[in-house]
Order: sequence, then C-alpha cells, then structure tokens
Amino acid sequence: MAKLLLGKEVNASLNEEIKEKVAKLKQEGVTPKLGIIRIGEREDDLSYERGATKRCETLGVACEKFVLPADVEEAQVLETIEKVNKDEEIHGVLLFRPLPKHLNEDKIINTLA
Repeated sequence: MAKLLLGKEVNASLNEEIKEKVAKLKQEGVTPKLGIIRIGEREDDLSYERGATKRCETLGVACEKFVLPADVEEAQVLETIEKVNKDEEIHGVLLFRPLPKHLNEDKIINTLA
C-alpha cells in the first residue's frame, strides 16, 4: 500500500539524519562548513541566503559568507573563489546565480573546485 509523504515529516527525517552525520564528523574533529559567495544585493539572493544560513545553524554546520559588490571586477571574483578553493575547512560552496551581466559566468563557475 502506498504511503502519503508529507514534506514536514520528510524534512524532519532528513534533518535528523544530517545532524547525526554532522555529530559524527565533529567527533572526528571536522566541523562541516558551507561557503556562500554572493555578488550584489538581489532580494531573492538575500532571502535564500537567510534560509541557507538558518538551515546551517539548525544542522550544526558552520557557514562563511563572501559578499562582493554588484560592480565587482571579475579578477576579484576569481580571487575569492581561489581563496575558497584553497580553504580546507570549507566543504561545500553555494554560489548565487545568475551573476551580474558583466561577469563571465562560465569562467567563474569552472574556476570553482
């Protein structure tokens, strides 16, 4: 017989599973960390960032933000990405897109490890 899956129940189950994995990693001396790269102040990006930050807090995952102005030069974006790539304490990256039109999105995405 099929069971109706409720989003709230599925989310709670996933959260518990992730919390257990995070706790095991922390016992091994590893604190999972998400790097967030945001360029500009688009309201939809800000809203998503707030949600991601809150979820990280709920799950026990550290979060570091790299915020650049909308008129940033491409070289500075690439520098920031290289910094994130080299940071062994960052285990995942959230890069908000679309990027401002003056930036080469393919080049920037392909620089991200």
